[in-house]
Amino acid sequence: MKKSNLVTLLSLFLIIFAVILFMFFWKTPSASFGTKTESSSATQSNIITASKNTSDDISSTETEDSSEASTSKTDNITSKPNTNTYMGDALFIGDSRTVGLMEYAGIDGADYFCTVGMSVYNIHKKPVSVPKVGKVTLTELLNSKKYGKIYIMLGINEVGYKLSSTVEKYSELIEFIKDKQPNAVIFIQANLHVSKSRSDSDKVVNNIAINGLNAELAKLADGKSKFYLDANILFDDKTGALSSDKSEDSTHLYAKYYKEWGEWIIKQTASLIGEG
Repeated sequence: MKKSNLVTLLSLFLIIFAVILFMFFWKTPSASFGTKTESSSATQSNIITASKNTSDDISSTETEDSSEASTSKTDNITSKPNTNTYMGDALFIGDSRTVGLMEYAGIDGADYFCTVGMSVYNIHKKPVSVPKVGKVTLTELLNSKKYGKIYIMLGINEVGYKLSSTVEKYSELIEFIKDKQPNAVIFIQANLHVSKSRSDSDKVVNNIAINGLNAELAKLADGKSKFYLDANILFDDKTGALSSDKSEDSTHLYAKYYKEWGEWIIKQTASLIGEG
């Protein structure tokens, strides 16, 4: 073989080898870069997703915590009425409805001078058993203890009497109490209504008579040391009668409603004389 042909063949071989090397190194970096790019993109995508999920979780947690705090705050307001008014200096005077307050309202520290059938006509005649005090007359009780608040609820047993005579007797009772307890605030409580069925059928004890008496009793209050409290708003139906689902005998409340009544009395006391 001629020398020139050998040089030509060698040159051709070198060119082919150089092309093969170039193609090999060009493809390898490109493939590596592509893999790296895809991996980086996938990682970035995961970070964004995780960040979004984390943000959502925090937002959800904050919302739930806020909701729970709000619910807790609301529950505290609704389940804890203002019952901080001191009732250890309170005396309740009355008939069978006041006996219900004594037994079921849970008013801490208060005394009760009450019995079934009590009225302004017989209140001074017989001694009454007062829990933690003993059997005493009203005079003896008022002479032996000092009260800051005295609640009177009488009248359901008096509606068969002449209205003017009952109001006169009631007024005399208030003056008697004020004479014995000059520093006490007196709360005249409206007589609770009876149910519509009883009111419509009873010629003596009915809501027309009760309303007439209550209207006169309200006039005995002066808004200073004598206040009028009307709890009928708690227990009346739309006709202005004692709601039938709150009483078994159309006259007296179920036990659970005496507690509601007691809480209402305490709130009204706080509002009227600034306690609590």
